[in-house]
Amino acid sequence: MTMLTIQGLRAGYGKIEVLHDVGVTIERGQIVTLIGANGAGKTTLLKTISGLIRPTAGTIEFDSQNIARRPPHKIVGLGLSQVPEGRAILKRMTVLDNLRMGAFTRRDSEIGSDIDAVYRRFPILGERRDQMAATLSGGEQQMLAIGRALMARPTLLLLDEPSLGLAPKFITRIFLTLRELQKEGKTILLVEQNARQALQVADRGYVMERGKIVLSGSGQELLNMPEVQRTYLGQHAA
Repeated sequence: MTMLTIQGLRAGYGKIEVLHDVGVTIERGQIVTLIGANGAGKTTLLKTISGLIRPTAGTIEFDSQNIARRPPHKIVGLGLSQVPEGRAILKRMTVLDNLRMGAFTRRDSEIGSDIDAVYRRFPILGERRDQMAATLSGGEQQMLAIGRALMARPTLLLLDEPSLGLAPKFITRIFLTLRELQKEGKTILLVEQNARQALQVADRGYVMERGKIVLSGSGQELLNMPEVQRTYLGQHAA
């Protein structure tokens, strides 16, 4: 079943158009990865899906609802959360308060149990629940950013460069978490600098260049494409 359908999407900043007629489809339960060089438009696409940038043309259908011009908090309320590039945690707040902020659209009585679930997923956050977020390491901050996004109970999770600047042990933990979330029924759209690792976990992938989707296929198909190997995997195609 299709969860997200993007067609003819155009968006940018002021008069500068960054996305040109972008089309993407994500099926429920998939991990879909988006790769491309810096400046290709990947982050702009995620921000447009999340409502932080308003498109000038095209449609974004999430669970059969057109969300292209809805405000970000309404989109979060529908079940779509983003983990932004650079994590954007609230550094002057505690770990616990960061997690509470992730549930700001909710009015149910299960927020406390969901915080406990984040602590079970990332035990170090439970140990440091009363620490200021600024005191966490980069990897711990990324765990907190993911945990905060999960507090909104998303069905679709967007992640923008989650491994950027992290030590190898934290990168491994992040990718294991993505697999776990998929098994739990989450759908994931992943923007990632580590193209090889991203495509290895992806059910489907897209390659973006200069604001356009230029290639698509299964993760394995893209891994085997000579042009992807040359440009993004640092290999000489046979």
